Amino acid sequence: MSRKSDRRKTAAQQATAAAKPTAAQWRTTQETLVMAQISRTALHKATKAGTFPKPIKIGKKCVWIDSEIKDWTMKKYNKQ
Repeated sequence: MSRKSDRRKTAAQQATAAAKPTAAQWRTTQETLVMAQISRTALHKATKAGTFPKPIKIGKKCVWIDSEIKDWTMKKYNKQ
């Protein structure tokens, strides 16, 4: 293989990795509560109302995407 094709493959892999959240970019319920600075009840109410990002279910566990929590937090505190 040439170096050029190696670079292309690496760039394609990087783009794919950026598009898919990794386990390091997922937050558990407890981590989400701390990041968003809200209670568990408020989290569930906001999720049900559609004002907070929906969780991703992995088996019995729910996780949130880190960037979505950060975006929500920035929107919430920029309005005040």
